[in-house]
Amino acid sequence: MITDKTIKKLVPKNRRYTVRFGEGLFLRVLTSGKKSWVLRYYFAGKVRDFTLGSWPELKILQAKQLAHLKREELKVKPSKGLTFNDAYGLWKRKKKGHIVSFDDECQRIELHLMPFLKGIELDKITAPLVLNGILKLENKLPTLRRCLMRLNEILELSVCAGLLHQNPCRKLSKVFAQHVPTNRPFIPAEKLPLLFLELKNKNAPKWLHLYVLFAVYSLLRPNECASVKWTWIDKDVLVLPAETMKKKRIHRVPLCPGVLRVISMAKKLRKRRSVYVWCFGRGNSKVNKQYLSKWLNNSSLNGVLCHHGLRATGRTWMRDQRVPHEVAEDAIAHVSGTSYERAYLRGDYLEQRREIMEKWWQFIYEKYCAACAPLFDE
Repeated sequence: MITDKTIKKLVPKNRRYTVRFGEGLFLRVLTSGKKSWVLRYYFAGKVRDFTLGSWPELKILQAKQLAHLKREELKVKPSKGLTFNDAYGLWKRKKKGHIVSFDDECQRIELHLMPFLKGIELDKITAPLVLNGILKLENKLPTLRRCLMRLNEILELSVCAGLLHQNPCRKLSKVFAQHVPTNRPFIPAEKLPLLFLELKNKNAPKWLHLYVLFAVYSLLRPNECASVKWTWIDKDVLVLPAETMKKKRIHRVPLCPGVLRVISMAKKLRKRRSVYVWCFGRGNSKVNKQYLSKWLNNSSLNGVLCHHGLRATGRTWMRDQRVPHEVAEDAIAHVSGTSYERAYLRGDYLEQRREIMEKWWQFIYEKYCAACAPLFDE
């Protein structure tokens, strides 16, 4: 397959030569080293060449689309233009590594947009065509909105790359009702005994008691919490690598003595060796990131609390304790302040958070003991 990198390596020879790309499109390499795109077509019984532009000003995708449009303009033998699938491939190459939820976004595009748009030529995509294709998502407004957002990104990128004259779906989102976001269910910190009593009443295994206490204390997102490895624990600090975090930056959690005892007890309870702290399922894999939320859905707290909601519980408690805003936001791995402020404030308030997290643990453990009796031999 010929790519732009391949073209860059083409060297001039004693006489000009061409590289064929199909559908009458050629790259002409002159003795001077200049590389030009040429469309060769038949008209009135003669072979004619039309120069489209030079490389690298025109990349491969741009040249292919321009050749297609020129054929249509001249009304010569029709050729297939670039499709939505080509534009999607360009979007993936540009966005990979720059979107936090890249894999989820690709899965959403491939599930909801690609089935009816994949083979459609870019200049044949219309608003009515897309509207008919996504009407099935009308009752799933958040998904529909994200699909339209990514669709417009792909089409706008195609416009910027010269593959498309204009984006026909730019205002399509106005057809649908506005989505009103809802917050994740949570309980105030004073009601944490409801969670702990549920553990007791449902005879939850001891490892789940430990996992819940760690989840409440650490304030990590479900996937981050489930993914914790032994190698990430450096004495009394848990260091989560950037690739694990939603914001793609290293996050440190100070571990107070009580939480270290929880982790030590989890190590004694495990049935097999694993790189993961919370390995209590089959094999050596980590616990499912949705395990706690699903467990709560089958309890009396269904619709009242979810795993992610525990972050709101802790953050609200910190606000009530008058913890400085920046320190509290760092505790839940949020990015606060403007880009200019973050350029100069590069710390993570670890030392300030030690005292706060110790108080948070004492609060949690007192609530736990009131509901379930002490976990440790005091």
